[in-house]
Amino acid sequence: MEKSFLKIHLLALFGASLLLIINWPYDLGFTPDSISYLEVARNLTAGDGVVNNEGGLVNHWPPLFALSISFVSLILNIDEVQSGTILMSILFYLFLTVNMNILRLLKVNNLVVLIFGFCLIFSPVSLNFINFLSEGLFLVLLSISFYFFLKWMHNHRTKNLLICALSCSLFFLTRYAGIAFIGCYCLYLFFFNKEKLVHRSKTTLSFVSIFVLGVMPWFIYQTNFEKPKIGREIAAHIIPISKIQDFGITIVRWFLGSKVAIILFAITLILCFLKRKIVMAQVLTIYKMNKNLVQQIFLFLFFYPLLLVISISFFDSYTPINNRILSPLLSFILILFFLFLNLLNENKEKLLFMTSALFLLLSFSISIFPSLKRHYVEGSGYSNKAWVESQTLSYLKKNTNKKPVFSNGIELGKLHLNKDFNMLPRQNEPIAIDKLIKKIKKAEAKVVFFEQVNWRNYLVSGHKLKELVGEDYLLEFKDGFIIENFIDE
Repeated sequence: MEKSFLKIHLLALFGASLLLIINWPYDLGFTPDSISYLEVARNLTAGDGVVNNEGGLVNHWPPLFALSISFVSLILNIDEVQSGTILMSILFYLFLTVNMNILRLLKVNNLVVLIFGFCLIFSPVSLNFINFLSEGLFLVLLSISFYFFLKWMHNHRTKNLLICALSCSLFFLTRYAGIAFIGCYCLYLFFFNKEKLVHRSKTTLSFVSIFVLGVMPWFIYQTNFEKPKIGREIAAHIIPISKIQDFGITIVRWFLGSKVAIILFAITLILCFLKRKIVMAQVLTIYKMNKNLVQQIFLFLFFYPLLLVISISFFDSYTPINNRILSPLLSFILILFFLFLNLLNENKEKLLFMTSALFLLLSFSISIFPSLKRHYVEGSGYSNKAWVESQTLSYLKKNTNKKPVFSNGIELGKLHLNKDFNMLPRQNEPIAIDKLIKKIKKAEAKVVFFEQVNWRNYLVSGHKLKELVGEDYLLEFKDGFIIENFIDE
């Protein structure tokens, strides 16, 4: 038992080290959401609270991820970007350790547990740990909650349920979407628990009470602001069919993301068909032996997508349906899959066991390898190689002044210069454009334009700006240009 425990931690350490190597050259990938997290984390480190650079409360996202970034930054005395890179490796280690221990708790063979660990390392779930986003922390806390919920299922000790409830409050403070999993736990406690009604009611109430106590400080904190910014506004925008299609596409890509995966899947499917009686018997055995576990996981698989549909339809229409959003489900699907593999191994179905395990491992590793390689070689998002080596940004780092900056890449200012940029006027705002040009000529503002930011076509174009000011105000680089009154500074 001690040797298997050590192997689990060594494998988790291997996974965390591999992740650190992949992230190290260019740190974590940055998206617009990442920039918002970074802004809050920097303000927390400075002692200003969960606020943006204007001092306004930020509650569109819960605070725990930014708090974690700030905490690591203060403890290690490093900047918040580096602290994110270190934190993700720690979180990945915890994620692997907790999930492998979930299988140990379910009495799965040690060899199968280690194969499960390898599959997690090279699964699409791991891609959540290469970006400056809250999903990595969320996945760890969700796994911890599930581990202790399983322990409670086995021994009904109150402390396990309370730790689960506390973990739920923490992952809710990481991602509001976690409420779906909390609801599933409550449903199980009240409707699937075999105790009497009074006992079920008390157990559910205790669980909810601990959860509420855990999240209450966040809502109390928000009352300190006179006009707290509303986190989510209700507005009807029914989920489009394309996003429902994205759900199916993401699931298919998890398992059939390459030609090799499709071939191995076909072989596995043929073997399953040839041994269909054995396969069906194993599936029924899994359900009978782990009925409570299976019920809980199926609650997750039903209600989490349902919450996404409701959220997109009424709260946040911009939420994508992709690997990042659906990854929590993959972890639970893999737990069920490896329970099946464990039974195959126990019943000496070696060919089907090896084929299935090989299919999963190769399918995952081949499909995510291009993303990991690209992130290692070039970086991702706003922290990629092109921005790190940007001539425009390099010039701005060496030549700073207090003039307000207008740009089509405001996120780049926050990430690489720790400076707030203003968004350029829109094409259909001639008065605002004219005012900006006058400010530039009076040395009261400047423009920083990035050629690679080509997705904001609604803003005034770089060509138009050059026409309006002339060459005397223009400083050009390979990746952009600066428009400024250099003479009257």
